[in-house]
Amino acid sequence: MDAHNPHPWKEESWSLRHFFQNLGTRFKNVLQSHPTITACSLVVVVFALFLLRHDAQSFLLLFRIYFGGLLVAAGVASGLWLWLRRYSARWRALGGVFVAIVLGIVVVGGKAAHMYVAQYLRYETLSNVVDRSGLMISTEERILPLRAVHTLARDRMNRPEIPSQPNLIRNGDGSCWTMAIEPNKMWGMFTYPIDQVMCIPATDPSPDFGGNITKVHFTIGENLLLGRNTETCVRRSFGVWRMLSYDVGNIAIMPDDSGKMVQVVSLVRWTGWLFPWPEFGGVQVIEQGETSMIGRLFGCGRWIPPEKIAQHPFLLRQNIVSDEVARFTAESFRFQGGHNWFERFLAPTFLSREGDVVIPVVPEDMNPQPYVLFFKTKAEDKGKLYKYFALETRDVETHGLSTSLWYPADGQGPIYVYRHSGRNERLIGVTAVRDRVFASRPGYQWGPNAVAEARPYIHPIADANGKVELRFLYMTTLVKFTEQKKDGEDARLTPGGTPEVALVDASRERVVWVNTFHPEKWDEELKSELGSVWAQQKQ
Repeated sequence: MDAHNPHPWKEESWSLRHFFQNLGTRFKNVLQSHPTITACSLVVVVFALFLLRHDAQSFLLLFRIYFGGLLVAAGVASGLWLWLRRYSARWRALGGVFVAIVLGIVVVGGKAAHMYVAQYLRYETLSNVVDRSGLMISTEERILPLRAVHTLARDRMNRPEIPSQPNLIRNGDGSCWTMAIEPNKMWGMFTYPIDQVMCIPATDPSPDFGGNITKVHFTIGENLLLGRNTETCVRRSFGVWRMLSYDVGNIAIMPDDSGKMVQVVSLVRWTGWLFPWPEFGGVQVIEQGETSMIGRLFGCGRWIPPEKIAQHPFLLRQNIVSDEVARFTAESFRFQGGHNWFERFLAPTFLSREGDVVIPVVPEDMNPQPYVLFFKTKAEDKGKLYKYFALETRDVETHGLSTSLWYPADGQGPIYVYRHSGRNERLIGVTAVRDRVFASRPGYQWGPNAVAEARPYIHPIADANGKVELRFLYMTTLVKFTEQKKDGEDARLTPGGTPEVALVDASRERVVWVNTFHPEKWDEELKSELGSVWAQQKQ
């Protein structure tokens, strides 16, 4: 101890209360010294935070999603450290090593571990899953792949405009691809409205893009800038609670109950505290008309929560659920193996792999699952849009179809599941379809040509003996693949003037090239080509 200083200096302990007291004192002093400048600066900061709250909302939501997992990891590491510090230096060193390991796991694999637990909780909380004893029936078969529709629309733009991303919607009892024609140059994105929407019939193999135009007037759009951007404007409409729990999903244009086109933005709601998962959060409906600058500051659109969707007929049987929600639910089926909660939790690990499935990736498709398609639960139904997943085993060496999953695209009704593996069915998965199609035309110059979107074609078709059964085939379209261009444009899929369609029997792997322009005769062509094969299969 210093003899000249009987009271040595000691650092004051830090506390949150003292921090805010000091901060308040400093602000009071500055306000008294420079009142005008301080008040104006405060107003500017508050207005900037209000104006840019849509950007802050993304970070708040990210914090909300991962905070629970980080809290659990920090609690486990701190608890073990406090427990081990009571023992010898050797045990304290062991505790430090463990804390370092936990920190490394959080940094390197924290997101994957968080996702693993969240998917398990999502699967355990699913209460609307129906295991079907038979397949769903596909209808309103769409000919063109999603990326091909966008390519064809872009090739027809004759002004500085660009079509928005296509969305398959229900139009009456049929379906069509809708795309807004939006300005493509900076000045237009700031000032021009959207005055045209394409509605391209999905079942037409060679649609007239110029004859399916609807006049509209939107000052909010998917490709517009700042407050005129749909996502920005919708985020600004969130209150405090929705800012912490909601995200923006798909953006589509469809007719409302009066037949007038509206923008429908699907919302994602994050549910759960420690390990939240995404659920359908309803939709934000943006009507046509002029939206003032003041109106854009406070957000736009009318929120319709999930429980009120049924009160709006134009949203029923429609495509309004975000792909993110449907994909997360489908991925949670990796926990379908096991007889109790403990076995299900360990099922996807290397110790078991029982029932472990994955959404297969086919890079050439450029349209990852789910595929939005029309299905019927039985022949007499009207049918509606579903997000279909063809789930395969996680083993990279196998390509068999394990589970078919139909997620209702309007968020209403059950999730239908057909477990092929549990019925001893041996069907090829979507990743194996391309090779079968290539092998059916060995002399064809595939090179830049490929087949896209192996989507299910499930129809009741008779065999050679007249016995009618639901036949599971894959429908795929021949396209020309264009590599990514030097100026950064997206790669394209072009189906050509006469797109060719191949149907692949998922059981016998036989490929039938059908007449594209007469889909009403496809079942007859299949019976002619495969009827005898199907008859022999049951003998």
